[in-house]
Amino acid sequence: MKSPILFIVSCVVLMLVLSYPEEAKAVSNRCQQRNFFPGKCGNDGIQSCLRDFKKKTKKSHIIDQCSKCENHKSPSGLEQRLCHCSYPSASPCI
Repeated sequence: MKSPILFIVSCVVLMLVLSYPEEAKAVSNRCQQRNFFPGKCGNDGIQSCLRDFKKKTKKSHIIDQCSKCENHKSPSGLEQRLCHCSYPSASPCI
């Protein structure tokens, strides 16, 4: 009687352990978003990127993290920042 119960408990624990990484992977999926904004990055470029994304983009309510700010010049010679930001997503990114 002990062996079948121990076997069933072991199977249940094994199933729980094996299913956990899939749940963690789904939660940790982040979609990347890049956009140009006017001006230079400066000392607080990443924070400026986050503020600009929140003000000016459709996904402003979900973008919560910016990782990179790069200075660029537009073809017309204007200073621009290329902002790399991301947001959490349970579904695949488009």
